[in-house]
Amino acid sequence: MTDIAKKITKLDEKIGKLKERIKSDTAECEKLSEQKALLIYQSLCKQYSCEGQALADMIAREHEQAATSSADEKSVSDNSSAVIADEEEMLGQTSFFEKKNPYSD
Repeated sequence: MTDIAKKITKLDEKIGKLKERIKSDTAECEKLSEQKALLIYQSLCKQYSCEGQALADMIAREHEQAATSSADEKSVSDNSSAVIADEEEMLGQTSFFEKKNPYSD
């Protein structure tokens, strides 16, 4: 039984060390993520030549423009697919034959 108790104690120590390492690694990960976000922000500031609220407004306008242009493209593609569907639907409606090609046998 003492061997089992020693093993349990060792495992508890390992678990404790792992939990501590997880805490420190999580803190380091958050710190690195903040540094990355700051670098991305600085990059965007250079790219758009503005910062703060002006940068946020410019990015919001770009998103709006992208959304309206994609909506316009979608409406064009919706119309073209509707035409194709109508043609396929009408294809066999005026036929007097059961087969699509009555001459194929």
